[in-house]
Amino acid sequence: MKYLISDLDHTLLNEAGQLSAVTRQVIRQQPAWQVMLASARLPAQMVSLIDALDLTGPQVGLNGAIVFEVNGGQVRTLTTTPLATSVAQALFDLVHTQWGLPIQWLTARTFFATELTPQVQLEIDYTGVTVTYAPKLPAGPVLAFLLILPDRWTFNHLQAQLAARWPDLTLADSGDGYLMITAPGVDKSQAVRYLLAQGVAQADLYGVGDDLNDLPLLKAVGHPLAVANAQPVVRACAGQILASNQADGVAHFLAQS
Repeated sequence: MKYLISDLDHTLLNEAGQLSAVTRQVIRQQPAWQVMLASARLPAQMVSLIDALDLTGPQVGLNGAIVFEVNGGQVRTLTTTPLATSVAQALFDLVHTQWGLPIQWLTARTFFATELTPQVQLEIDYTGVTVTYAPKLPAGPVLAFLLILPDRWTFNHLQAQLAARWPDLTLADSGDGYLMITAPGVDKSQAVRYLLAQGVAQADLYGVGDDLNDLPLLKAVGHPLAVANAQPVVRACAGQILASNQADGVAHFLAQS
């Protein structure tokens, strides 16, 4: 059995954030391939896509902070790697209290935000996520923080301050004003580590993506792939360039392999 670990947005999904009919059909009819999704999304934002593709194995959300599976439309958590509680609180205080910026954070099941911003509204419109608004961190583990900052000067200076204060945290810059922050060592290569621990050979692992947060995944698999619309640094890391997401590149790769 070969595994294809695929990013979702702008890779497996088209630019409308949808699965094409071709992609649905090909993935559902490929018995030689096991498809695993590796996304920055919450598991709840992935359930309908997983069901539409008839996927039954482990999946990865929040850039590797959670590994889960879906049975009968219900999410079952396999592993989580939260941020340390003291770090999560200090980070929240730095961004929201000291810098006065809106901030979003994610648990295994909930997307929290300090306020409704135009950027959060775009996230709601694009992914259909349900947002819970809170002025401070509630009790419980935080798996990831999400900063959506369209002003590049603010983004760069805040990212530099975060990196200086917490050099071990994983700061995943998608290049479009999104910064996801996870615990040390937590990124999309978690998908590979999970499968290797289950006895899957690295030579049987293929990974495909389009953005900077996909690089750890592509560097960890035996066969790195990129869609044609991927960022240049991602294409440079890939051993094979597929057709774009708009042209069903992942589906055509699976159908021809």
